[in-house]
Amino acid sequence: MKAGIFIFCADACPRLGPCVNLGGLIMRLIVVNDVSVIRGGATKVAIQCLQACVRAGLDCTFFVGDDGTGLKESGLRVATIALGERPLRDGPVIANVFDRHFNKRAYEALAILLGQSCEETVVHVHGWNQILSPSIFHALAESAARVIVTAHDFFLNCPNGGRLNYKSGEICPVKPMSFECLATNCDKRNYLHKLWRFRRMLGQIGVGDNFWERIEVILAHEKMEAYLTPGPIRNFQTLRTPTEPLTGRPTEPWRRERIMFLGRMTWEKGVRTLSEALRMTGQAATLIGRGPLLEEMQATLPHCWVPGWLDDATVSELADQARIFVMPSRMPEPYGLVAAEAIMSGIPVIISSNALIAEEIEQNGAGLVFKSGDAASLAEALLKVKSDSLVQKLAEGARAFGKKIAPSRPEWERRMIAIYTGETAFLAA
Repeated sequence: MKAGIFIFCADACPRLGPCVNLGGLIMRLIVVNDVSVIRGGATKVAIQCLQACVRAGLDCTFFVGDDGTGLKESGLRVATIALGERPLRDGPVIANVFDRHFNKRAYEALAILLGQSCEETVVHVHGWNQILSPSIFHALAESAARVIVTAHDFFLNCPNGGRLNYKSGEICPVKPMSFECLATNCDKRNYLHKLWRFRRMLGQIGVGDNFWERIEVILAHEKMEAYLTPGPIRNFQTLRTPTEPLTGRPTEPWRRERIMFLGRMTWEKGVRTLSEALRMTGQAATLIGRGPLLEEMQATLPHCWVPGWLDDATVSELADQARIFVMPSRMPEPYGLVAAEAIMSGIPVIISSNALIAEEIEQNGAGLVFKSGDAASLAEALLKVKSDSLVQKLAEGARAFGKKIAPSRPEWERRMIAIYTGETAFLAA
């Protein structure tokens, strides 16, 4: 492979592309993701897939766009190919907006790995838009590998990945990659960046319908399928992200006062809506997370605690003092991991109507739903949860719903291994 590509091997795996025997089936597993450092849900699940394989006694290879240092944080020792590259949009000149949509090095490196002999190769793709680019799909299409993609977002068919118009704040009704889509300035940055995203998506579509018809897509929530169809993708299965409670013990949120937000400080995550609602009600809250709007939130919410990012142990301690969690996302949030973690802890949530899990939360009496992007609607919900009796009732609903909202980690790992080995079939749309 070319200079600059880092290769790491676990002690138990002296070569890349290991083949393993599962009841007579010889299989090689390759997990693909842009980055190795956990800063979001996609990478966290990719690492969990690797951990599941290790616990099941399977060998696998991690193909990653960055330098692979995130594996040290996770304590994982698996065979790894790391390209050591930065995100495509980090280019220093404006020309990159037009030409950095196909990562040739990623294509070549993955093609070499796929070319190693083995009776069957299973490739599980998580994230590709930041570094690897759609080039990886071209390499996969040229191989006989079985391809599984976990849809953590909507980049399988939407140029901006969110099915959201970042200018209007509304869920986008436009058919992805249509002429109307091309003419719509929906990007979070500017229209020039939208054109770059559109060009990148053309490269992804260019792999061909025959490839997209054979891939298998794992959905984080069953309602995602409606956003990914119609189109050539037809094999779907829902497997919700494994979730653990935020707190290590049962809580009594009706006896607490802390309003909490945990997530990225970005417009699409709804922090400006939350900020306005807090100013309208005069309530204080704790907002934990990093992102481009962190300093803005610190400046506009002097009566709140906005510390930036905190470690898991600290978050758990603070969650133990939480009265309510708020998830104000503007986008059609595919799952809402924080909401699930809070609910499993018996803590009610106030959630945006755009979140795909919002209806379930309301039906199970585990929280309140407000109109997405509407600060007055959110303020009304914040005032409602001043009632101790209401919060106690919602906490009871949360505890009950938390038992079925997502699979346990062991159950999720069992089901993921079953998907890899073909024991669980995908259903055609």
